[in-house]
Amino acid sequence: MPILFQSDSGLHGDLLFAFIAETLPFTWEKSEFGKQKHCLQNYDAIVVDCLPLTAKSTSGAGLNHLKNISHPRVLLINFARDLPAHICKPLEERKFVFLCDNRSSQKELISKLENAIQNSHGASHSDSRSSLLLTRREQEILAHLTTGEPNSIIASRLHLSEHTVKNHMYNIFRKIGVKNRLQASNWAKLHLQVEGI
Repeated sequence: MPILFQSDSGLHGDLLFAFIAETLPFTWEKSEFGKQKHCLQNYDAIVVDCLPLTAKSTSGAGLNHLKNISHPRVLLINFARDLPAHICKPLEERKFVFLCDNRSSQKELISKLENAIQNSHGASHSDSRSSLLLTRREQEILAHLTTGEPNSIIASRLHLSEHTVKNHMYNIFRKIGVKNRLQASNWAKLHLQVEGI
């Protein structure tokens, strides 16, 4: 399963992601803060670039973003060394790993990140089936979607109404964070292979 890198949409986040993805031999995906929140369980780990969040933490937006991340393996990088206890404490209680502060060298960042990912690689793999957010019916519909079948054919094969299939499609798109059938199909081919679909 891939690793998700979360940052802001600015140049800093893009450059840091490019550097990490080129240096570390893992499958990477990037998303902006707050995106893909419905399918985080489909990643081995979530790496959060806290540099932009630290600047916003006075308003609480950065802290709220971190509090809303629900994943067993969250690695925080580029956080301020002097983060106040009211920010650190709740994150430590949720087992977030404070990996590298914003004064770490690139070499140190890569080394610590690689070790942390290798230690977590496969930790969420064993329980991926139980943590998958899609229901069994949604997985069946998504499997039919990958063949390119229209909703009417999917409905017929699964003995459902077309309206029910459309409702399931809406829920699937929302849960996995995609906008169209092609993106959903690509997501299914990548993530549902372990489910045998």
